[in-house]
Amino acid sequence: MQSPPWRDARLACAPHQGSILLDKDGKRKHTRPTFSGQQIFALEKTFEQTKYLAGPERARLAYSLGMTESQVKVWFQNRRTKWRKKHAAEMATAKKKQDSETERLKGASENEEEDDDYNKPLDPNSDDEKITQLLKKHKPGGGGLLLHPPEEEASA
Repeated sequence: MQSPPWRDARLACAPHQGSILLDKDGKRKHTRPTFSGQQIFALEKTFEQTKYLAGPERARLAYSLGMTESQVKVWFQNRRTKWRKKHAAEMATAKKKQDSETERLKGASENEEEDDDYNKPLDPNSDDEKITQLLKKHKPGGGGLLLHPPEEEASA
């Protein structure tokens, strides 16, 4: 039984048009295939639709692009690795952003709790020290309106 033409690796085009490299012993040297823009475009479009290819799909794609099944398989493996890394980085960035927003909101709510004393009506019987601390805390420059002069000046 003869395999379909899209399964026959012999009918696939050479992965690179350059000369065959030989090592010092005259053996063929493994070279990295160079894919054309059209091949990469088709591979990327297919990857957008599905991250994994079954055998027959891989064989058809390889045949239509003039590549071997092995090249398509390795390209998809590498592309999934790249996609996972990018996806993980995006997730980490989103988490950092969410964490900083949570911290910002948490800090704002803590400040609101501290401001509760400032926003409450003053008790006429409260001591001047407490009022002074509240005013210092909430006035730029730390100074505030004093109801009574400091002890040193009062006794002078």
